[in-house]
Amino acid sequence: MSTRTPREARSAGRLLELSTASALVALSLVLHIFKLPYPPAPFLKFDGVGIPLAVLALYSQKMSLLVLPVVFVGLHLMGADFVGASMKIAAEVSTFLPISLLYSHLCLKRAYTRCYIVSIVVGMVFRVFTMSLLNYLVTPHWLVLVYGWTYDRAYSVTIALLPHIAVFNAIAASYIGVLSTGVFRVVSKTLGVSGFKKM
Repeated sequence: MSTRTPREARSAGRLLELSTASALVALSLVLHIFKLPYPPAPFLKFDGVGIPLAVLALYSQKMSLLVLPVVFVGLHLMGADFVGASMKIAAEVSTFLPISLLYSHLCLKRAYTRCYIVSIVVGMVFRVFTMSLLNYLVTPHWLVLVYGWTYDRAYSVTIALLPHIAVFNAIAASYIGVLSTGVFRVVSKTLGVSGFKKM
């Protein structure tokens, strides 16, 4: 029989949550080191940053959003400029937030394969749409600012790159969704994590 008071139990739960979040953020930044270029557009690089963040979102959506400033600073310290770090954060949020929201409403109640597929596909579609829109709005101005191109040239290059950006983000969201939901299911069963901490 447990001798913990409710207050002690809550404190222990918060400590576990903070420890889990810290470990996953650290892992996320470590995985940023290892990159694989997307062959048609090598400046686009696959990495594993989003996997630990998505696992964290599946456990606690609120905590996954609270750690984003830490991830942003970490990416910036590792060489990403302000725009690059911001776009990376936007890409990961647009992936893990819809996946975790759908997972919490569908897959925890009905452990069917199609629930996982639906949540991953929605996350993929949301990321592709978000990043295509952001690149359409931001990239021409970034190219003008960094390379001194004319806006017309920067805009033309951006339009030409948008299909590659869409495919790249679809692939990234797919492997992040598959791996994060798989890891979360295994870890939650192993550790006996019950329930889901929504925002």
